[in-house]
Amino acid sequence: DISSMNEKITYVKGDLFACPKTDSLAHCISEDCRMGAGIAVLFKKKFGGVQELLNQQKKSGEVAVLKRDGRYIYYLITKKRASHKPTYENLQKSLEAMKSHCLKNGVTDLSMPRQGNPGS
Repeated sequence: DISSMNEKITYVKGDLFACPKTDSLAHCISEDCRMGAGIAVLFKKKFGGVQELLNQQKKSGEVAVLKRDGRYIYYLITKKRASHKPTYENLQKSLEAMKSHCLKNGVTDLSMPRQGNPGS
């Protein structure tokens, strides 16, 4: 039961990649795994694995995963193409898919960038 878990969300200003090395990381991308703008560029540079992500053939509302240095890097698939806008529904589904992976794999610490409004 998630309500009984000691969960905590902390907002931290600064460099996402300065989080503890034990934290798994997450951010949103499109099905085409372009990662050509914003923080996605930094994820692509830091963790690579674009072909590895494409090979997972994940669709909007799912999550692709890379394992790097003993932690997971989550790629929330929230839209079909880089030029599209994500929907709240796809964001929620991909977050639920990530949660499921976290629970299965004992992930308790996760850092992710604060997102803008999916509709904006």
